[in-house]
Amino acid sequence: MRFFLVRHGQTAANASGLFYGSTDVPLTPLGIEQSTRVGALLAEVSFSEAIASQLQRAQQTAELIVPVTGYDARLNEMDFGRWEMRHFSSIAEEEPEAWQTWLDDWQNATPSGGEPFPHFAGRVKAVADELALRQEPGDMLIVAHQGVLSLLLAHWLKMPTGSLWHFPFKQDAYTMVENRGGFMLLRAFNDRSPFREEE
Repeated sequence: MRFFLVRHGQTAANASGLFYGSTDVPLTPLGIEQSTRVGALLAEVSFSEAIASQLQRAQQTAELIVPVTGYDARLNEMDFGRWEMRHFSSIAEEEPEAWQTWLDDWQNATPSGGEPFPHFAGRVKAVADELALRQEPGDMLIVAHQGVLSLLLAHWLKMPTGSLWHFPFKQDAYTMVENRGGFMLLRAFNDRSPFREEE
């Protein structure tokens, strides 16, 4: 089975550089354009399944590519609690101790009133493990968020959690991972070329 990973298109919160995860915001006109462009890149793929997070920015993106067959809350972005829809500078100014704790040990820290990172990483890992067991032929589209997709990829490639920062998913591209009997092979990352089957 092959997995095509797509990050949702731009939102106003992206454009403003705000912390947000659980806040349910729609795509901007640019985000719609980006997602439509990805749909054109993947037009030759016959997806047997298409799943997305339960947040509307991921759902909108997915529907602009192919009809969605399911939604999974475990693919939702991390909940940043009271940090949602705030710029890091205001968080650092108003909650300096909590912000410093996050900077010092983000893998074990919890944003004020938010989701503990270990919980977030755990639910994404559960999805990654389930998908790695899928051995049947076919192509699956997965539309989610930067944090979710980078954790999925890091887990599949058997890299430590901190390596997620090495995978900055673009909002107008696709990434493809091939499952070869449980061995996950990264075949394309942030690709912006029309997908074609190899000769």
